[in-house]
Amino acid sequence: MARRLSFFNFIILTLALALAGCGDIFTDENVTLTDGTTMDLTRRVVTIMEGERYVVPVTFTPATQSNTAVWWDIEDNAIATFQNDTLYALSPGLTRVMATSAVTMLSDTCWVEVLARPEMDWGDFPYEMMLYANVTLHGKPLTVTNQEDVIIAAYVGKDLRGIGQMRQSHGIDYFQMRIGAYRPSGDNIRLRCYYRGKALAEWFPQTLTFDGEAHGTLSALLPLTIDDGAEVYEPAVDPVEDENPYIVVPDTIVNVVTE
Repeated sequence: MARRLSFFNFIILTLALALAGCGDIFTDENVTLTDGTTMDLTRRVVTIMEGERYVVPVTFTPATQSNTAVWWDIEDNAIATFQNDTLYALSPGLTRVMATSAVTMLSDTCWVEVLARPEMDWGDFPYEMMLYANVTLHGKPLTVTNQEDVIIAAYVGKDLRGIGQMRQSHGIDYFQMRIGAYRPSGDNIRLRCYYRGKALAEWFPQTLTFDGEAHGTLSALLPLTIDDGAEVYEPAVDPVEDENPYIVVPDTIVNVVTE
């Protein structure tokens, strides 16, 4: 894994260079920044809703590493920021986060996408269809009492077309979603589930076709299920950008020799 330089360590390196007038500077290719420990961010992409917070997981190997303190850097502080190890989502957008271990100077990066909170303006859509469904997420039925854990929304491409809500009738919990469209039929609709507190979103496997009709009834609910191994929602990221973090550690470090 490439080693990357945090902003803090970049400043230290800059100060070291500034001391050149006090003596000779040389590079030592035999000096490394690690003692054999490795550090990884366990998430390539963190998908989080604006206004929410999440502790980004970091894994050290071996797990017996005694000092796991980490410095956090972020490219765009208008999108998200850190307080200690907690990420706070501020506004919609995509940015890069970098963690650097305080002791071994190992670093890794991941992407953070902050999603806008889904809000609908039904005056925009001349057509609509309804879903009445029974939702199961990883073996757990969605009910009126646990619906606050998730947000389920409908999309045509990147366009938000509907937001679902759990309801109850005669003791039966059911999921209801109103989906809007600009034309009477033909749009391909995908449903996405965002998990609050987990900074994670997954797609339902079904693709629906808009037809302006009602799908499912209270006596015959449409089954909507997400199982283990479901497709995780991730933003489209250029593979070249994926492999080239915004700050890279040099292969050698600088030592300052004073007189």
